[in-house]
Amino acid sequence: MNRSANRKRMVFIFAFSMLLLLSPLTGAEKEINGNTLLKVVHTTEKGKLSYNLIISGDFTYRAFLLEQPERLVIDLTGVDLAASLSTAGLADGPIKGVRVSRFEQNIVRVVFDLEYLIGYKLERSSGAPGGLRLEFNTILKDVGFRSASVAPEIYVDTTGPVQYKTDFLMNPHRLIIDVWDVTLTSPALTIPGNDDWVKTIRVSQFDPQTIRLVLDIKEPRNCVVTVDESNPGRLLIKTIPEVVAASWTQTADGGQLVIKGTGTLAGEPFYDPKTGKLYITIPHTKLSTELEAAAAGEVFQLTAKSPSAVQVELAIPQGCQYLVRWTQDRKELTVQVQNAPLFGMVVLLDPGHGGADSGAISSRGLREKDLNLAVAVRLKHKLEALGAEVLLTREDDRYLWLYDRVAIANRVGGAVFLSIHANNHGNRQIHGLEVWHHPEREGSAALASALSTAVLARTNQYFRGIMSSKHLVLPREAEMPTVIFEMGFISNQEEEKLLRTEDFQDKIAEGLSQGLLTYLENSSS
Repeated sequence: MNRSANRKRMVFIFAFSMLLLLSPLTGAEKEINGNTLLKVVHTTEKGKLSYNLIISGDFTYRAFLLEQPERLVIDLTGVDLAASLSTAGLADGPIKGVRVSRFEQNIVRVVFDLEYLIGYKLERSSGAPGGLRLEFNTILKDVGFRSASVAPEIYVDTTGPVQYKTDFLMNPHRLIIDVWDVTLTSPALTIPGNDDWVKTIRVSQFDPQTIRLVLDIKEPRNCVVTVDESNPGRLLIKTIPEVVAASWTQTADGGQLVIKGTGTLAGEPFYDPKTGKLYITIPHTKLSTELEAAAAGEVFQLTAKSPSAVQVELAIPQGCQYLVRWTQDRKELTVQVQNAPLFGMVVLLDPGHGGADSGAISSRGLREKDLNLAVAVRLKHKLEALGAEVLLTREDDRYLWLYDRVAIANRVGGAVFLSIHANNHGNRQIHGLEVWHHPEREGSAALASALSTAVLARTNQYFRGIMSSKHLVLPREAEMPTVIFEMGFISNQEEEKLLRTEDFQDKIAEGLSQGLLTYLENSSS
């Protein structure tokens, strides 16, 4: 190449380099270095329709609604438009579609085409990249009466979760309920009342973010406004029912408490063994004037609780059990108290091993002594609920000699003696449930049969059978029907996994309690 040609080549390269330096940035380079609307993302959070406008860099904005056609316009100033931005798939509910374009040299316009005008909130997003978060109001779907009963119940349905506040005005009597972030898509409306408490319900858009309900009522009446527990988009307005009657009837084997109200009497029963009482707290309820001064007695007591609840206290005598029932309309609840089936029975439970004697230990560290005690404690609670008096040879991690255990049982003189164990074997394939008794004692054999039948029905375990031996100390020396119950093999990997779980332990305890109940009822008849 000659010198002249080389000089021309250098001039061309220099000129081309300068051209690159002076040329405007490409679209991709502007998106990286400038303020850019990168994308529009559709989300639904807490039941509300929302969109995120992802924007890199600084910007200002303004937003406004337009009619004919209905649309929400957001103008972004100081922002470029990403070449790769897509608005496909953004339509949802009242949003018919989204359009994005450059409105002016320095403004990008985002348009949400609407089925109808709807309220919204717009706020800056935190993080990088930032942008705007747009959240549309929920929509009022329906307002009406759930029933036309003595205690009316009004519902307000929206498309998403609701927040509200209430106020009460006198002369004329009105209940005011403002529901926030909700849009009424129709003109204001008036709903006829139920000819009892509510004359009319007036519904209007109080401001762009608030719907106001005005209940014109005939007389002041205690009421409660709550969000439906099963539907966060439903608001319920209920008058507060009254407890108008409560009576206790004594029977030969217990008694019956009947409580009557003018509306729904809800509540979950709770028994406190420390006080020996059953408690039922009935929410959104009040005591009638007549009952306020006459709701206490030796057996039961009704107490008004703040802000609007009634608490029922009922003494449950030792050795009795209870059953709580409601009528179909839930205006009446009955507590039936009667002698428990094992009342007066003494049952002895022996959690095998303990202290320095760990019993068998699984490959994963499950100690038999811990498992035995855990199941025995569960069984104790179940038997006590059936009215039995239950004594354990040990209630903690202590060592007891076998003859000490027998001595405890014989000294107490219980109806049955049950020793709880888990099995072990060098062959890890062996598994299943076993029950051991003394071969010369019919009562022990019948107890073993009742226990194995009940536990197998609940655990579906492999059953290795009812075994007998004259050499086992407890079944031989105890003076009452006695069995050793082997729950399964902790040396077997699959059975050990089951025995570790509280669910399986509870199934065993439930089976043992029902087996003892069957045996004791049959032996006493």
